[in-house]
Amino acid sequence: MILFYQVFFAIFGVMDPVGNIPFFLTFAHSLDREQKEKFARSAILYAGAILIIFMLLGNAILNVFEISIGSFRIAGGLVLLALGFKILFGIEFNTKKEEPENEKEPSIIPLATPLIAGPGMISLVIILAKEYGYLLTLAGILANLLINYIVFCLAPYILKVFGKKEVVIFGKMMGLILMAIGVEFIRTAL
Repeated sequence: MILFYQVFFAIFGVMDPVGNIPFFLTFAHSLDREQKEKFARSAILYAGAILIIFMLLGNAILNVFEISIGSFRIAGGLVLLALGFKILFGIEFNTKKEEPENEKEPSIIPLATPLIAGPGMISLVIILAKEYGYLLTLAGILANLLINYIVFCLAPYILKVFGKKEVVIFGKMMGLILMAIGVEFIRTAL
């Protein structure tokens, strides 16, 4: 049981469900309750799939493509920088006038990855699986994803407390924080 707590809290610290609330609210503030829950569920399911795949196959995948964890962190950092620019300044990186619906999915990017299942989490689950085994690592992942889902589902109540105008302002601040996280990913990889 002590080993599970070690795995659980290691994942909890990196996944940071409470720290992801502002990002969730930024992308889901205009959705109704049912849509928010679907959005949260989608982000959690995608993040879970990513983490489980990397837990089981992470070293092999990175080795096949000859990608280091550092390079993976830089790529994740660049994605966060781009998303931060988009949120903060309204800069669109897509040259198409209109995106197909299946490409407008912020539950995948940035929520599922790189925020919930980012390079740090992917690195951690690969290491935890080696040190503690697949079963404990999987249990830690699933428990933390459940906590994330519950926190996301309660996020609309936070919206009621702050109000829409404040959420927009807060969203702009989150864009800046996303950019800072991206820079930190890149800096630690170098």
